[in-house]
Amino acid sequence: MPSLREARLQALLSIRQLARRAGLAPTTIYLLETHQRTPQLLTVYKLSRALDVDPEEIEEFRAAFDVLPDAKPDEKATR
Repeated sequence: MPSLREARLQALLSIRQLARRAGLAPTTIYLLETHQRTPQLLTVYKLSRALDVDPEEIEEFRAAFDVLPDAKPDEKATR
């Protein structure tokens, strides 16, 4: 499973180029690549689309999925 940095380099993009393509700040990408931040789901979506990869393929994106609540759809409907 490639890291965000590896996927970016494989796409031949600089941090600024990826940021522009994804509509994010370059600082955001730097913080994700250096594991200083966990990405929000919208950020995962934007970067996945910009890199043309499945979100589950990128190492740093898995952390965003790990923080999702485990509530079942049936439980939400009965509240």
